[in-house]
Amino acid sequence: MKKVGIVFNPCAGSNKFHAKERKANLEKMLGNSGILRETRSIEDISSIAHEFCEEKIDILGISGGDGTNQCVLTKFCQVYKDKGRELPAIALLRGGTMNLLETSLKMQGTPEQRLERLLSCLEEGRLPYLFHTLLKVNNKFGFIFGNGLIANFMQEYYKGGNAGWKKAATLFFKSCWAIMSGNSFISKLWKPIEANVQIGEKLLPETKFMALMAATEKECGLGFKPFYRAREEQGKLHFLAVNLKPLEMLKNLHNIRRGKKIQHASLYDVVTDKVVIDTFHPYYYTLDGEMLNSTKHLEVSCGPVVKVVAV
Repeated sequence: MKKVGIVFNPCAGSNKFHAKERKANLEKMLGNSGILRETRSIEDISSIAHEFCEEKIDILGISGGDGTNQCVLTKFCQVYKDKGRELPAIALLRGGTMNLLETSLKMQGTPEQRLERLLSCLEEGRLPYLFHTLLKVNNKFGFIFGNGLIANFMQEYYKGGNAGWKKAATLFFKSCWAIMSGNSFISKLWKPIEANVQIGEKLLPETKFMALMAATEKECGLGFKPFYRAREEQGKLHFLAVNLKPLEMLKNLHNIRRGKKIQHASLYDVVTDKVVIDTFHPYYYTLDGEMLNSTKHLEVSCGPVVKVVAV
């Protein structure tokens, strides 16, 4: 039977409400089929990655939120590359607040339910999975990148705590109302990014953008699918350079929700393998919901193609 290694974040969204009980449940379910390690820091993840690599685990389970997934995938990619090893199959067990990738891939259930399904499949001698390209932003790995409007929205989202779908939806409707009424809140979101942007060998003529976004997964939360071409080709990413005005964006929300192309002259919409962004000033950006500081130079490219367990 294949060996499972689980990285468990007790501080993640839904895990933190019953961390001890959930950890004990997962360990009991694993039994002799694998190992579980708890993480509370990047240093913890690094040591776990080295241990799992030495143990030659076949499946890497992650129980946490979007930030946990991003941190674990980043560190495991680095450690396994340094050791000349391929990444194990990835089992996303949930445990966070939003779990954007799992939701987009229709992977439902609690961590216990998802692990139970995984172990049942292993006992039956099968492992259903799909191939998925990781997104690489400088030296970090994830699935969804954004700055400008996307990062500004996430900054407002994280203010005051209590993150979750309800807060995200409330903020979304507040943003829509701000566009229609023209109140001051819209100025917090619509702050242009000034940057030179190169897609492949092409340097874009514009240097001001409402948002620069890239992903290898279609959905970005609340059911919206701006990256409708994200899984069109393995080893590629879907990049959007957006310059729509607030009202133009509002009018196109139904297309974004349905995963349809926005027809607008101020939108660059392309499938590529690399984008280089040199900003005129430091800006925050987000990778899988985590807020990160920009170094003014961002290389957004495709990381390895991994096996994501489909249970």
